[in-house]
Amino acid sequence: MASAAAKHGDGTAAARSERAFARPWQTLCGLLISGFLLALPGCLLPVWGYHIHPDFGTAGNYFLALGAGVIGGGALAQRWSRRLSLERLLASGSVIGAAALLLLSVAAPPAEVWYQLLALLVTGAAAGMVNTAVLESMTACYESNPASITLSAGIFFGAGSVLASFLLAQSFEDAAATRLLAIAASIPGAAAIYFARLRIQRSAVSVVSIPQAMNDLRSVLAILFALLLFFQFANEWSIAGWLPVFLVDRLGVSPATAVTLLAVYWLALMVGRIVASRLLAVVNHGRLLSASAFCALFGCGLLLAAGSRFGVVVGLLLAGAGFSAIYPLAAERIASRFTYYHPGYFNGIFTFALMGGILAPFALGHLAAGYGLKVVPLAAMAGSCAVFALVLLIWLGRKVSGY
Repeated sequence: MASAAAKHGDGTAAARSERAFARPWQTLCGLLISGFLLALPGCLLPVWGYHIHPDFGTAGNYFLALGAGVIGGGALAQRWSRRLSLERLLASGSVIGAAALLLLSVAAPPAEVWYQLLALLVTGAAAGMVNTAVLESMTACYESNPASITLSAGIFFGAGSVLASFLLAQSFEDAAATRLLAIAASIPGAAAIYFARLRIQRSAVSVVSIPQAMNDLRSVLAILFALLLFFQFANEWSIAGWLPVFLVDRLGVSPATAVTLLAVYWLALMVGRIVASRLLAVVNHGRLLSASAFCALFGCGLLLAAGSRFGVVVGLLLAGAGFSAIYPLAAERIASRFTYYHPGYFNGIFTFALMGGILAPFALGHLAAGYGLKVVPLAAMAGSCAVFALVLLIWLGRKVSGY
């Protein structure tokens, strides 16, 4: 009997080892889950009534809780990765994501703020865990073509964000948010089963010494790249976090329409990355980066000045299209400058950049409490100007340094 069980176990292990490794697109499906989870706070603000009771400071704290969860989940995933395979790590993050959606399904008022913060902390932790596993699995692909794989990752992430926005746009009648979020928990639940059945190849992770990392961070180009990514993350997530509440306040549209327009913004980001992936082979990357920065600046300006839905839609399309290519192209430049960088290793540059996406909507909530929601597009415009200026400085720096 024991011998038979041993043979069965050996057969199972052998069958698993004979399975082909997952293709890149199968692993990138994890970013669908991450995009869905991280897009939720911007959709939930009107669902939770912040367009009626504008306690924007408290709303800003939701983004801080989400960001803390992302960092904590990423750190936990890195620790677990020593003992778990990447497919099990992805499955674990998806299970936590399903639990987070169940928590959020009963987080609408009169639920306490501390409970909402806790639910968003768990949501961020699930996304951080999934992101870490996906990025580590993409190491080999990233090293061969950083811009293309980052654009592909953005497309998958954007598709999840579009899905979340369209789903929550249907939740403003008959308290449907509870039902929809509970049903949506089946999405990461099914993903967990799917990921657990994959076989994901793990690449060797290069180790960077502290003196080497510190030396890179003293480089002027490294600082400029870090600032570029900081402002770019801040710009994207400032709009994504506050757009629905801003549109209700500015144009008086219904909450459902405002969340639908948020889906349009995410869709513009996703389609922009699809188009950019086609342009990479025929357009100079530096020129494409400059054009994207200018397009984002113009779109944010139009969003601030728009007095109709048509103007808002055009502004969102331009801003989304402009934002879409900046991060992948900047990541490509960083990969050529820091040859040891790979997506599974978050050095000081990318940790600093990630803080832009976390701190910007948090800070805007507290600024909006005193100065109104007009600070949202104004901040995105200022950030776009900073990105445009940094693109020019980086171009000049590369010419001078010879990189």
